Amino acid sequence: MHCLTVCCSSTRNVRIERMWLEVGTQFAIYWRAFFTRLERRHRLDPENSRHLWLLHLLFLDEINKSCASFQKEWNRHPISGAAHNQTPADMRFLSDLTQGVLPGNDLNDVDPDLLTAHYGTEGPPRLRRSGQTGAGHYDEDPKEETVPSSSSESDQSAASESDSQLAQDQARHVRHPPIPVPDSNCPFSDEELEIFLESLLEVRSQGFIPAGYGVGDNEWEDEDYGDIETLRRGRGGREDPVTLPFSIWWPRAVEWVQGLELMSQMLIDTENDDT
Repeated sequence: MHCLTVCCSSTRNVRIERMWLEVGTQFAIYWRAFFTRLERRHRLDPENSRHLWLLHLLFLDEINKSCASFQKEWNRHPISGAAHNQTPADMRFLSDLTQGVLPGNDLNDVDPDLLTAHYGTEGPPRLRRSGQTGAGHYDEDPKEETVPSSSSESDQSAASESDSQLAQDQARHVRHPPIPVPDSNCPFSDEELEIFLESLLEVRSQGFIPAGYGVGDNEWEDEDYGDIETLRRGRGGREDPVTLPFSIWWPRAVEWVQGLELMSQMLIDTENDDT
């Protein structure tokens, strides 16, 4: 998923809860309702790793596009209370101008206060050798001094210790354990995957709709496919209707059952060949 530009720190609350509310109501809820529909009506098994792989294959790009669209709109909306009603994009631009950026650096997502504390100019004073200037250079060229190897090892140890302490300080900002990711490995070999993708394109071009998956017009509930999917939300299990326009979401359901039927058939044929 794409990242959202959010300006926040450990000392300033920029209404992150509001942003996540918008993420849910603006696009995530529709995909959740769609997957609920696939599970309820079109044979999606969320415990089946092959089904999860197929979901990724068919819809991950579309989900990322939805997220990118929301990101673009969010970063351009004025934030109440910000100076001159700045947008997140404005705040990011001004921050880059005043604070600078660290392109291609693993520390981009680290709290600036922690970076200053661990890698800034402040810290205990360093002693200068006799004849050294404040920059650490000699006024005159003295005889070369052999620096003991233990000094280099000590510097490396100190740097490693600083990195470790920074990681510990940063970890305190994470208030939840890692979220387990379900297995979704491809069930096909490289050659089989190529055949699957080519066959799926052929199925789509022919407009073939497999029977028994609930997408054909003769299989619709109440002779109408319907534009509403109900989600249970909150601790009390509140039921909320979500509108899924037929013109957008029914074709995606068709893509799902086409892929599911083809994948299931190919896996059956593979297992029969193995036996």
